[in-house]
Amino acid sequence: MPDTFYCRVSNFLSDPRDRFIAVGETSDEVLGKVKDYLKSEAGVSRYGAIDVDDLENNIRTCIFQRGTKAIHNRAPDTRYYHEPPPHE
Repeated sequence: MPDTFYCRVSNFLSDPRDRFIAVGETSDEVLGKVKDYLKSEAGVSRYGAIDVDDLENNIRTCIFQRGTKAIHNRAPDTRYYHEPPPHE
């Protein structure tokens, strides 16, 4: 199975109503699709004229590889795993 990369535009532009997700086999392909979307009529009508070259680092930060999302990334709650230390 080839690696699949994806990016949700709402991750870096803070518009939860935007459901566009760019998917590709490389992160550069996803970056190109996001840039094309933001330059398209739909992207311009939603966000206005954006200089997407200035957002390249933000977009790259929001590109993830499918299947690598961290799950259970919080420390365990000490109340449930061991007794608290005695008070002196």
